[in-house]
Amino acid sequence: MKNLYYLKLMFASSLMIGLFVAPRLAVGADWPTARGPNRNGLSSETGLLRNWTEESLPQLVWKNSNAGQTTNGIAVFGNCVYTIGQKGGMECVFCIENQSGKTLWARPIGKSARGSKLPVQRSTPTIYKNFLYALSSSGNLVAMDAGSGATRWVRNAISTMGGTLPQGGYCESPYVDGKWVIICPGGPGASMVAINRHWGANVWAAKTGMPAGYSPIVKASFGREHQYVTFSGGGLYGVKVRGNGDVRWRYEAVAHPSGYNPVAPIWFGQTMLASSAAGTGLVWVQKEGTTYRVEEIWFDKKLKVTCGDMLKVNDYVFTCTDDGLVCFNYKTGEMVWKDDSLFEEEEEEDDAPRSRKRSTASLVQDREYLGFADPPPSLTIPKAPKSKKKKAAALPKMPERFATMTYAEGLLYVRTSSGVLALVEASPEGFKLRGKFALPQMKKGLGVTPVVANGFLYLREGNSIFCFDIRDKSKHGGGQDAEGGDSPDGSGSPKALPGMPQGPDVKQRTAPKIG
Repeated sequence: MKNLYYLKLMFASSLMIGLFVAPRLAVGADWPTARGPNRNGLSSETGLLRNWTEESLPQLVWKNSNAGQTTNGIAVFGNCVYTIGQKGGMECVFCIENQSGKTLWARPIGKSARGSKLPVQRSTPTIYKNFLYALSSSGNLVAMDAGSGATRWVRNAISTMGGTLPQGGYCESPYVDGKWVIICPGGPGASMVAINRHWGANVWAAKTGMPAGYSPIVKASFGREHQYVTFSGGGLYGVKVRGNGDVRWRYEAVAHPSGYNPVAPIWFGQTMLASSAAGTGLVWVQKEGTTYRVEEIWFDKKLKVTCGDMLKVNDYVFTCTDDGLVCFNYKTGEMVWKDDSLFEEEEEEDDAPRSRKRSTASLVQDREYLGFADPPPSLTIPKAPKSKKKKAAALPKMPERFATMTYAEGLLYVRTSSGVLALVEASPEGFKLRGKFALPQMKKGLGVTPVVANGFLYLREGNSIFCFDIRDKSKHGGGQDAEGGDSPDGSGSPKALPGMPQGPDVKQRTAPKIG
């Protein structure tokens, strides 16, 4: 009888959780972690408004003004919206009902790290099946039931993983891959750590000696090998997935000396693109024997993305620099267009010549490129140096113009540092504005990346979250392409996201399950 009682109790608890979060994997329309399902800022949504005019403006569905004053990101999973905010002097995970905007629950995960005023977007919760994983700025990695908010386990990146707190606290979002949760505690012996997502036990630790950074981990495939890649405080590096924390390569030229590298890198084919206040660089990552070499394809110290987002759409990258909103060629780094009309102040354009360029017309997916005459020597990963106290380099000067942005159905949703949300066509043909608006709560400075999920647009402004309906009511199906017509194959299914590697010979982003 006692066992029967516990079985009934467990069934009732699981039923309550299921009311909020169905036991399923995230679908393409959800936004379960930082920068979306593929961590590239691209949404698969279709059937959205193509222009914002007086006759077709986004309609406000709900507003929640009790999410805590912060710059933490938003995750959307099923009927719930998740974020991290301040409440009662603690950082808390908030769960908000997606129909009404009411707060269902708030659970504390730790105190805020002192001096956490860096201009950087802070951590976003990650949802995987029925579980939620959140990282506080002080380093608490917390596993919760996504439905009830009940805590399963807590591990601290410093005390239990040997990490070193970065300036301003931890800002990255946990990466969940099969049975593992991956985070970057930083420090000589714990640059990247894999934790069993069920029990919270350490699985392996990668040792590079690089400090923790502020950008999210992305998963990449180079040839047949899957790797976790992050932009740490000391540079880019890749760790083998099916290894034991094996560091395969690293690239340091693009990192700023202060360790302030908050912009997420971009993976495509055999290449990685990264940018900071030190400049922007594209590297080719190629296996050579049992090691990997990193060949710098181009580096531009004038092209600086200090903070905000970069989005790759087909062969072009959209981002924001001191020149305003810009579009440049991914393969060559050549500027295609720039426009500063979304910002209040104008400055003279800097036409100074760029540096360290080389022609790469046949870069991506060109097998002949690998046959260059004098290949560089293989990259050797040195042992992690002993920890030494060094005076930290000064943070870079913050640009007057920067922006966060998201892509959906051929359009960019751009939140500028001047406090404007703009709808811009993601086209290399030039700047094409489709509409813009500003809310009273939108202040000047860094904004949280807009989220497009399930036909809705989510904005995080201060302690408020806004939910807008951006569906085009004149469309009766969800299978329109970027120009508003039917999908290419006539099936009505969403077309492939631009900027993602395609073709039978290209390994896709999603790796086999771990273990």
